[in-house]
Parts: sequence; structure tokens; C-alpha cells
Amino acid sequence: MFKKLLVSGILIAADALLFYAIFYLAVIIRGILAPHLVFLFSIDRSLTWQTALPIAQAGILVGVVTFLFQGLYPGYGLTAVRELERMSKSVTLIFFLLAAVFYLNKPFQELPRSVLIIAWILALGILPVAHFVIRNLLSRFSWYGVPVVVYGDGEWARQVSNSLSSVRRLGWQPQAILPLQDIGKENPTIPTQVMIIAASMDYPIEKDARILNQHFQKVILVREADKFGSLWVEPRDLDGKLGLEYSYHLLRNESIWSKRLMDIVGSLLLIIILSPLLVFLAALIAIESPGSPFFRQERLGQNLRRFSVLKFRTMFINAEPQLERYLQDNPEARTEYEKFHKLQHDPRVSRVGKWLRIFSLDEFPQLLNVLRGEMSLVGPRAYMPSELGDIGEYASVILRVKPGMTGWWQVMGRHQKSFQQRLQMDEYYISNWSLWMDIYILMKTVWVVLVGSGA
Repeated sequence: MFKKLLVSGILIAADALLFYAIFYLAVIIRGILAPHLVFLFSIDRSLTWQTALPIAQAGILVGVVTFLFQGLYPGYGLTAVRELERMSKSVTLIFFLLAAVFYLNKPFQELPRSVLIIAWILALGILPVAHFVIRNLLSRFSWYGVPVVVYGDGEWARQVSNSLSSVRRLGWQPQAILPLQDIGKENPTIPTQVMIIAASMDYPIEKDARILNQHFQKVILVREADKFGSLWVEPRDLDGKLGLEYSYHLLRNESIWSKRLMDIVGSLLLIIILSPLLVFLAALIAIESPGSPFFRQERLGQNLRRFSVLKFRTMFINAEPQLERYLQDNPEARTEYEKFHKLQHDPRVSRVGKWLRIFSLDEFPQLLNVLRGEMSLVGPRAYMPSELGDIGEYASVILRVKPGMTGWWQVMGRHQKSFQQRLQMDEYYISNWSLWMDIYILMKTVWVVLVGSGA
């Protein structure tokens, strides 16, 4: 209990400081913008921090209480995407409540509405990022998380336990794997409130769930065949019988249109902002290796339509014969290429190209593919026509949507994932898609680029 209170206390203290800083920054930003907007609006430039302090204090109180009721303290068991969704919705609710206080209480009516709007925009960006950073830092300590016991047999139980151990930010630390036949015989001596049953599809769990629920707050079933993810599965009550609704979120019309709108706005803004960098990189490529700085390659798009993906050229021109000779002389490299469809040390890559790949800068010209509607900012990998046979049964799902510049597998493993694992992760993305998932992937992509976890 003390460990949970410690983690909750750290997050609450951080949020309180962040809310204070957000409102303070909002006042500063408004002061900077006020002279430029005075010709459009009647703006009072004499705003002081003391005027905004009461609403900032109210924001701290309302914010912490709202996050508490949303289960964000300590937030164990929440995936990063779920946490982002809850935080974004909570932040909007918090500022809606503050706006109500703003209008209903006379002392607050002296505060300009622009401060509240600026603070809301800042909070949507700052608070989730801060939570991700703090939670990832805390997860490195042994006192972060709660102990979990896994009941299960064989390889599946070990896979579930290993997954929990690898995603430490989740806060569920597996302490033991006990046989299913031991359920009900004796309670484990490990102090825990979370119990996980890792069982096959044909294993009857009703009786075991009732037994475990008498002793533990949470009993979670992880079926061996349920590999579709969790974000897209919704429970349905059918006259007292449990039904699970499955759907591919990204195949819905409303999802397609909202995603396209985000692609248009996002790609336009990024092209405008990054244009000086793109010109500079093109010049570097042309100086090192004569020829066009761009590289076009045919890829499979939505509904098997073929298109030319645009990238910065990272290889020497006419380097394919060099690759074939390299694979012939290095059997280990050939095995790696057949498994991953890429090489970690590719002899065709130039010096500039190596750095472009490390920081994923070679992908930036694909913003034009996104703007043209051939790709999306986030989506499955853009597979080559020669890989169609290897995609197999996944093609009927993956190739129904636009490929993305970045995606789920790119930020969750990149080169470490086999081709088969990438296909599974692409299907997982399509199944579990949400706006929050795209935002999280874009945020994670920025981090991957900055730390150089490229291909």
C-alpha cells in the first residue's frame, strides 16, 4: 500500500506543479500575443499573474481530483494509449469545469478567456507527455508496480508472464506462475490483489473465477487464442450471457474520414515547417553521391493499388549487384535478410544515408505521398509487391487501408521484429485503431527519431 501511495504522491505532486506552470506560461504567451491581436480584438494588456492565480489554484484542485477518479493515480494496468485517451478527455473535462467556475463566479470574471483557452491547449500536450516520462522513469525502480500471480500451464503462461515483465510501465509485476490445478487449493502467499488466468480457449474458467474473486480484487482472463488485442473488443450482455463484439476500427467510414483530415492538416504543416531541413538534406545527398537525392520505389497501397513511395536516397546508385555479392559471401547476412527483409549493416548504404536511416530522416519526403492520399501519417508498413506472397492471409486486412509513414511496429521494435511479427502488429493496429493510438504513435515516433532508434 505504501508503494502505491508513493507513486500516486509523486504523480499528484508533478501534476500540481505542471498545472501551476501551465497557467503561468499561458499568461506569458497571452502577454506576447496581445500586442499583435489588439487590432482584431479589444485586449487588455494589463493582465498580471495575481489575477490568474485563483483560477490556477482551482485548476490544480479540479485537475488532481478528476485524474484521481479516472484511475490515473497510480494508474497500474493502463496501457500508454489508454492513459493518453483518459488524460486527454480528463483535461478537456477539467477546463470545461473551470470555464463554468469562470462564468459563474464574479471574482474569476476579470480573467481573460484567452488564458483559459491557451492553458487548455498547453495542458493537452504537456500533461500526457509528462505522465509518460515520469511513469517510464518510475518503472525503473523496484518499488514501482504491484505483484501479480499468473495461473497457467505451459508456454502460454510463460508468454503472458514475459509480456508483463517487459512492459514495466504497466505496473503489473509477475511474481510466480502457478498450475491451473492449484486454483482453490491454497491461496498464494504473495500479497497481491491482481490474479491472471492464462488458459486455452477450451478451459472452463467460471468456477475458478468465482473462487479467485473471493480473495482478489481483480481476476483477469487471458485466452491463448485471443490475440486480437483489447482496445477493439467491447463486451455485450445477451440476456445474461457474455458476448464480445469484434470489429476492425480503422475500416469504419467515420474513422477513414477523420484520419484523412488529420493527414491533410498534419502533412501540410510538416512540409511547411520542415522545408529548410529537406532542402539541406537533399543537398548533402547530392554532394556525397551524384544523382537525384530522391528515390522512388513501387509499393502496395490501399486495395492493392501500386504507387511510388518517395524517400531520400540512402544508397549508392546501382548498388543491387553489390548486395547480391555480399549475400553470397555472407550466409549469416542472407539469413538475416530473408528473416527481416532488411540488413542492419547494408553495404549499399552511403555515409549520409546511414545517418538518415538512424534518425529516420529518409522518410520525410513521404509527406508528399500523404498529401496526395497515397499514404497516411500513421498506418501499416508500405509493403513491396514482391512481398505480397509473404504477407499471406494478412493481406485481406492490411492492404485494405493506406500504408503509413510510421506505425505500431516501427515504434515498438523496428529492426528487432521479424517479418511475421510486423504483420501481426500491423493487424493489431488496424483492429485497435483510435485517434489516441495515432497520437501516441506520432509522439513515440518523435522520441524514436530523437534518440536515433532508426532502421
